[in-house]
Amino acid sequence: MSELLNLAEWGVKRALELGADEAEVYVSAYASREVYSEGTRLKAVASDSRGVQVRVAKSRRVAAAVATSASREVLEDAVRRAVEMAAKAEEDPHWRGLPDPEPPRHGWVGFDEGVATVDVEWMARLVKDAVAEAQRGPRLKVSSISFGVGYGRRAVANSRGVAVEERGTRSGISASLKAGEGSGSHWVSSRSLVSDYHPVLEEAARLALDSSRAEKLGETVKGAVLFRARTLAMLLSSLLVPALSAMNVLEGFSPLAGKLGQRVLGNLTIVDDGTLPGGLGTSAFDDEGVARRRTVLVEGGVLRGYLHNTYTARRMGVESTGNASRGMGSVGISPSNLIVAGGASSERELEAEAKVVAEGYLLSVHTVNPVTGNFSVVISNPYAVKGGDLAPVKPVAVSGNIYEVAELIKPARRVKDTAMGIYAPDTLIGGLTVTG
Repeated sequence: MSELLNLAEWGVKRALELGADEAEVYVSAYASREVYSEGTRLKAVASDSRGVQVRVAKSRRVAAAVATSASREVLEDAVRRAVEMAAKAEEDPHWRGLPDPEPPRHGWVGFDEGVATVDVEWMARLVKDAVAEAQRGPRLKVSSISFGVGYGRRAVANSRGVAVEERGTRSGISASLKAGEGSGSHWVSSRSLVSDYHPVLEEAARLALDSSRAEKLGETVKGAVLFRARTLAMLLSSLLVPALSAMNVLEGFSPLAGKLGQRVLGNLTIVDDGTLPGGLGTSAFDDEGVARRRTVLVEGGVLRGYLHNTYTARRMGVESTGNASRGMGSVGISPSNLIVAGGASSERELEAEAKVVAEGYLLSVHTVNPVTGNFSVVISNPYAVKGGDLAPVKPVAVSGNIYEVAELIKPARRVKDTAMGIYAPDTLIGGLTVTG
């Protein structure tokens, strides 16, 4: 048994001794290392953090306490605070208890010893070499290039017998380049050690050089926009993921409430898969200790389910989907690996149907409204489709309502890793308004 799990189990026992009917303790330790350039000058930053989160229940009165370090003394204080607050809290009529233990549903381990032990000097050499490589382009300037690694451990124990622990790693490379007034960025991320910066530089350079010769669109266009996989992922993470959260459904903040079994998203199929080998969001269990699993959310456009933690699942009379997440004491809901299935068309075929191609970043995502499905976002590196060719244009605004144009959504065949925990194809969305 690890130090973290031992501490978590001790905290559960202590909470019961102090009068809690049920108790849960989540303990985490995380370290990150990053070497990055500001222009061409290298800098480095290191971060190490530990924390405990306690949740206790007395009957149906529930309270939580958080501490940003992890020791028996700190945990003792957090447990006492949680138990004292639970005694004074209002009853939650929907509380049905903490999760029960269950075995993991897959055996993939997202830990790479190379990430956990990588030398900072080696990281600095990699970034230095990448900066030198980027500067070989006579028109290119480096805004920033970074290489980062992270590795952590977490443990969850509760009074119903959950006692699980896990470790994981992640590494990534990003580059932001300029060419005149143009700019372009790209990044990759992986659970294992990544060291090949060339594809990242090539993509960032392409976007920067193209945007340096971009012209204004000069008109308002109504029609189809081809979202590259990454820009689609950005849109879905702000627009659709919140709508699929069972908590938002229960609280009246989702347009998908009461629509199970109904056709809501054209022909799309969307799955949350916490068991995907190599997935950025793959783990043995979620932040409550519930086993990760594969959950069909939308099948052929028909809504099949929502993302759940234990609380929302029991309120709706279903099983948890293993999507509990932690945030400063509260237990929320987050996707693991969200996968959008591919369709029948090639990317080139969809380009031919589009008026505009959305690449780069989505800006102004705060204007996205997951309650209604309305969105108006700015595309950083768009292209206009002219005579079958792609012509770079200056940033444009794209707006519409995802549910109103659902029947005009066409995904390409090839599903891509967006390095965001979302796996999606380039996707054509019709009926949108583009201004710029």
